[in-house]
Amino acid sequence: MRQSDPDVVTALTHRPWSLSRFGDGAPRFSSLWKHHWMTAMDILLDWAHHNVLWKLCGVSAFLIQKNFVSQDYVQYWAQRGVEVVAWTVNTQVEKEYYQEVLKVNYITDSMVEDCDPHY
Repeated sequence: MRQSDPDVVTALTHRPWSLSRFGDGAPRFSSLWKHHWMTAMDILLDWAHHNVLWKLCGVSAFLIQKNFVSQDYVQYWAQRGVEVVAWTVNTQVEKEYYQEVLKVNYITDSMVEDCDPHY
């Protein structure tokens, strides 16, 4: 897509451990073997996002769940020419941190006031 039109924005969306755990961190499966299998798949998916899929898909942005964003993470992607976008940033303090400290864009459920977290 981007080879034909470099102005098109393409992105991958990722939340580490999304296959084996719910957004609040609780295990998704009660079966031990299913949990371990999905944990292994989470590791493989994370590796693929960071080493293969971003390049294969030609992404210009990487959407990542806010709890996994850091200055090192932003720099990692910047070195590859990919912009980090954090989701879902809902409190005023978080919004200021992502704008002023990390200098990244974010997705929010609220433009003016704090709201409850969504996983």
